[in-house]
Amino acid sequence: MLFSLLINCCNETGPEPGPTASEKLQKVLDYNLKAFNGKGVSAAIVFQNRDLWSGTSGISFGTSSITKAMIFNIGSVTKTFIAALCLQLADEGVFCLEDSLHDWLPVYPNIDYSITIKQLLNNTSGICNISDNPELWSAVFNDPGKLWTLEELLSSFLNEPYAAPGEDWFYSNTNYILLGEIIKVSTGSSVSSELRNHFLEPLGLNNTYFAIEETLPPDVAHGWFDLTGNGSYDDMSLISRNGIYSVLHTSAAIFSTAEDLARWSSALFSGNVLSQLSLDMMLYSYSTMPGTTDVECGMGVFLIGPGNNTGVKLIGYTGRTFGYLTSMFYLPDYGISVAVIINEDNTECLDGITTDLILEAINDD
Repeated sequence: MLFSLLINCCNETGPEPGPTASEKLQKVLDYNLKAFNGKGVSAAIVFQNRDLWSGTSGISFGTSSITKAMIFNIGSVTKTFIAALCLQLADEGVFCLEDSLHDWLPVYPNIDYSITIKQLLNNTSGICNISDNPELWSAVFNDPGKLWTLEELLSSFLNEPYAAPGEDWFYSNTNYILLGEIIKVSTGSSVSSELRNHFLEPLGLNNTYFAIEETLPPDVAHGWFDLTGNGSYDDMSLISRNGIYSVLHTSAAIFSTAEDLARWSSALFSGNVLSQLSLDMMLYSYSTMPGTTDVECGMGVFLIGPGNNTGVKLIGYTGRTFGYLTSMFYLPDYGISVAVIINEDNTECLDGITTDLILEAINDD
């Protein structure tokens, strides 16, 4: 890729990507944003030699352009942070992955308390996905400023389990919401403090925030979503974040920049964050995703075979919330990390940009 291309320039320290390579990557953003009628995008790539490229295109709102410093909600990519934090806390002896919910949490309806922390992490708990309940979101948007408690959510909106613990794999945000509560109870600290102490400060991820627990900086990209179902996008920045992100919590409430995400992916999946044992557990395949043949499910991570549009193996996650879409992938055969965040619910745009950035990056190597 780019590293091989630029090392011929006789600089042993590995120079920054040259203008030609940068222009090619920027063109990917501009072209796809126009082709798919996108609103705005921020993207970043960390190459094997740790060189960083980042770029933006489009607008946040009105005539306000997307900037590299703007933060976006990253949706379920939050789970990569929470899974890694749980694995590190287990390494530190704060809890054991085989601990049951009974060891840490009070009784909640429709939750089997023989479920283990490990089953929450790998989505084999059988617990229903609370965010699939339309009655929940009706309640949230009827009072968007309300801060929801875990007790309120589980007692009012959690339906019966999909299956018995360990029986099968089911995607469920509830698993990661419960992990957040276990983190707080077991450490006696906040999730945001644990994230900062374990990852954000040591790795210099200075533009990453856990919403609700932390005050977000003013430079937040406006997210656009068809909330009313009338075919037009609504500016979600006009609605309080309290309801949405107090519900999603440790399943999807982190805000970050594309640069921070690319750095996080590079550090995590290249082995510079977790112990080898914990990383192996994270990247172990606990199930094949239903409806696919080559998407394996780890702990807060998907392992995608080369049958995808890029033709290369990918490790990472995607996120989708009200007005934001995110992709974060590590290419293990190339040592490259790619992060893309857009500020509207436009999956074709996200897919086009992510695919073309990956292809451009590996072609330049």
